[in-house]
Amino acid sequence: MDIGIDCFPCILSQIVPLARSAGGDDTECRALIRRMLRIIAEADPGATPPDIAAAFHREVRAVSGNNDAFRDEKDRSTSLGLQLLPELRARCGQGPDGFENALRIAIGGNIIDYGADPDFDLETAEKRIREVFALPLAPEPVRQLREALERAHTVFYILDNCGEAVLDRLLIERYAHKITLGVRGQPILNDITRREAAMSGLDFVPILDTGDMTPGVSRHGTGEEFLAAMRRADLVVAKGQGNFETLSDYDRPIAFLLRVKCRVIAQLLQSPMHSLQVQLRNFQPGE
Repeated sequence: MDIGIDCFPCILSQIVPLARSAGGDDTECRALIRRMLRIIAEADPGATPPDIAAAFHREVRAVSGNNDAFRDEKDRSTSLGLQLLPELRARCGQGPDGFENALRIAIGGNIIDYGADPDFDLETAEKRIREVFALPLAPEPVRQLREALERAHTVFYILDNCGEAVLDRLLIERYAHKITLGVRGQPILNDITRREAAMSGLDFVPILDTGDMTPGVSRHGTGEEFLAAMRRADLVVAKGQGNFETLSDYDRPIAFLLRVKCRVIAQLLQSPMHSLQVQLRNFQPGE
């Protein structure tokens, strides 16, 4: 998904808070703001919002020297997910209803996102996760996804955020024998890397990382091993908006699981803010 005109207010709103977070003096802060504005002005026409986010955070790191600024938030989010997991697991029985509940929980965890909402409060996350059992979810995409997962020999499941990934376990465990996980190659925001995947109890399946810090799957920075595994898979499952923004033009069967947290995405999907989404692309009729 290329950057649309309506993306710019959000992108611009991130610049000053990011510059201040680097910890430099006013002169360094102004210089950092100018560099980030230059990134926007000189961005490739095909760049995605996560590409810009990665470029911004590289500049911030160069000033701050902190390569994992959200480590505390990531660890607290993972702890919350592990705390909630037994209760939420009990909501998932066998059969279609159990699948749908696991799917709702996986999508519900996508609310844990410090990138889409800089004012995100982890203390409210429990309520926002539990509400997913009462929210609308279109039944036909759920049915098609369940059948595709059962039919596929190989599934590449791309994770998104910490804490959220713990809740993904309830879906991943059902298809563990056919799943390879994808994570970020370097820390950025509260996105998951190999470190947090292990902390989340997900190291019972193979894990590949992108090799870079884009909060999505960059068409330029992602490593060949990761991309080849995606291409070999019968089905790709991609969690969250960052993966949707970078993979919306992917040309093989892919299922996007996300909560709508951006008005541009809401308009694109013609769906309400905060709604649960199962978006299927490149599925054949009847699948």
